[in-house]
Amino acid sequence: MRPTWAEINIEALKSNFLQVKRIVNRKVGVISIVKADAYGHGAIAVSRALIEAGSDMLGVATLSEALELRESGINAPIILLGGVLPNEAESVVKNDLTPSLFSLDSAEVLDKHAEKTGRKVKYHLKVDTGMGRLGVGVEEICGFLAGICSFKNLEMEGVFTHFANADKEACDFTLKQISVFKPVLSLITQSGCYPKYVHLANSAGIQRFPESHGNLVRPGIMLYGSGSTGEYDLKPVMRLKTRIIQLKKLSAGTPVSYGGTFVTKRPSLIATLPVGYADGYMRSLSNRARVSINGLTAPVVGTVCMDLTMIDVTGVQGVNVGDDVVLFGDDKVSIEDVARWADTISYELLSITGKRVTRTYV
Repeated sequence: MRPTWAEINIEALKSNFLQVKRIVNRKVGVISIVKADAYGHGAIAVSRALIEAGSDMLGVATLSEALELRESGINAPIILLGGVLPNEAESVVKNDLTPSLFSLDSAEVLDKHAEKTGRKVKYHLKVDTGMGRLGVGVEEICGFLAGICSFKNLEMEGVFTHFANADKEACDFTLKQISVFKPVLSLITQSGCYPKYVHLANSAGIQRFPESHGNLVRPGIMLYGSGSTGEYDLKPVMRLKTRIIQLKKLSAGTPVSYGGTFVTKRPSLIATLPVGYADGYMRSLSNRARVSINGLTAPVVGTVCMDLTMIDVTGVQGVNVGDDVVLFGDDKVSIEDVARWADTISYELLSITGKRVTRTYV
């Protein structure tokens, strides 16, 4: 098999989940976010581990993500955070999924399918308090409530919003979102709906805004060991590893990889790694990133290719073909380091780790 793999540390995952439980009130439940294949960690294995750790619900973005979990035998409540399209309504009802709703068209179709089954479908109302993405706008909420409350086969189990800037140093915008959300709850009860759950806090909100915890929280990136505000001990869950498949001695003045963007300045020992941007190791890391090898770090040199990446190991003693190389996830090179070099965020790096990278669970 191709020697590039992602080690997923289940104990670290559970430790991060328990860190969430320590932060919030013991009566506050947890929706563990496992969308995007659990941020690249493997949704089925991760979901099972989080349920074992005590997660109350699972959160995904799409119907296909939810069906993958159901087909694997996972029966825990699953919330479709990305909503539901009208043509997905029948499958949502059939598989006992909980959609977030912000469209009366989708609600109407759901209501019809629910009526056929003779039971009510629970949903969570999504309110847009400033994200400008999905959700019912605050100024539209009264009209929306009048419409959705007319559907007799739907039950508003929860209401929620999503923070846009909770990870930013300035708190003003998040506090504004919280203040805007509070009167919406009053309008909902006035309409005759009494949702059991209220949730606002994502990973940053959990750590920085205790007033946003409600009675459910939605940790995502912090479950996977990133997104810490500095106060909490989050453990990295994924360690992306590969092995050297070739060592090449190059003389000074030799270009490396496409375009010759790196030229050796001295006689150099260049190692080739079987990993590239098709595996999620981004091309923007070319000539910028470092990797961990034999207790040291070595620079990525030349352009990252689709399947291969080169590193300069001239200064690393005792290097051999077959040696392990850590691309991120140890004490030498963190996911935050690599995200900074790639001008992106850890979320993206984790979630684009490709399907052809084998996951091993340790």
